Amino acid sequence: MIVRPSLFPLALAVLAGSFLPVQFAVNGALAGQLHSVTLTAAVSYGMGTLGLMSLLVLGRTRPAWASARQAPRWVWLGGVVGSAYVVGSVLLTRALGAALATTLVIAAQVVTAILLDHLGVLGLKRRRVNRARAAALALVLAALGVRLWGAA
Repeated sequence: MIVRPSLFPLALAVLAGSFLPVQFAVNGALAGQLHSVTLTAAVSYGMGTLGLMSLLVLGRTRPAWASARQAPRWVWLGGVVGSAYVVGSVLLTRALGAALATTLVIAAQVVTAILLDHLGVLGLKRRRVNRARAAALALVLAALGVRLWGAA
């Protein structure tokens, strides 16, 4: 049985994905002005925090703060991982350009995502690697190979 996702989440994923190279370029420009990759990441997260706090204040639903105490400790590391991601993206974009940096990041994301799904870790439902996932992974890695070959 083939399960097809609805159009809205697919469109949202495309939109979110299009923000990745924009974020790389914007943060790279900011780092050039600030002369600090770490401060760039802090400013980026600070602005994001302000935007998210605005959404929380304007939102109709309230977070379940009390249940947050029951969450596994590792769930609080998302910001740390995200900060490392922002710092890495700034350094990569400076060194490689937005296109190659984005291609490398996307390939790494797909490899990691397939591995996380296959193992069913970090709260994810287990989704074993099948032929379709393996083919998608092979295509992503082939695209990366073409991009690296063209970068030489």
